[in-house]
Amino acid sequence: MITESLMRSTAVLIFANSSQEEMQYKPLQRGEVLFDSLTNTVIQKVKQSKLTYFHISEKHQKGFSFGERFSTAVQNIFDKGFDKVITVGNDTPHLQTAHITTAAKALADGKTVIGPSLDGGFYLMGIHKADFNKEKFQNLPWQKCNLLKSLLDTLQESYCPILQLPTFRDIDTAKDVLSLVNYIRSISVSIQKLFALCLSVKQQFLLLAENCYVSVLLQNPYNKGSPVLVHIQ
Repeated sequence: MITESLMRSTAVLIFANSSQEEMQYKPLQRGEVLFDSLTNTVIQKVKQSKLTYFHISEKHQKGFSFGERFSTAVQNIFDKGFDKVITVGNDTPHLQTAHITTAAKALADGKTVIGPSLDGGFYLMGIHKADFNKEKFQNLPWQKCNLLKSLLDTLQESYCPILQLPTFRDIDTAKDVLSLVNYIRSISVSIQKLFALCLSVKQQFLLLAENCYVSVLLQNPYNKGSPVLVHIQ
């Protein structure tokens, strides 16, 4: 349960650009619809946490580099009077309201919270105002594979006890979309359908085959063999 004290002291920063801006860096076919849906979905999940939230898109970001824009956005939330900030993006379909509330409770217990991404970054960060140094954070190796390591090293300088959430994959390319079919059962049906729009015909076939395997064949405990899949060259 999120207490009134937590709601007064903790805010969620949804740092997510518009679909048009996302497509400049993540050129998925028909990706606009997918990113719009992902943003709306994460907003609904954050709303369910009952925490105050701020959605900062490129229209309200300030700074030249990604690190400067992100760090400035976090600092602005602290400047509004909040003691704890939880940051999330829009490109991690497996993020759930429970991860956000877990982060809020861990922050209340004095911990810093990190949700690692498979690409070496993070999809969630929960941090206290006392542990946030804007200059240090904006100079981290943003959008590089060593971001998470550098972030953890920076936090350890402040002797922060850290809670790590499960590691999830975020969406940058069609390959990431295709990889997510391995975890299709924990993604909403509406998002699954949008995945298909972003894939080529070959990739859609593999998505369909994998989905069939997960939803039908794995339900038979006596089937010890592997399904026969046609490989399209």
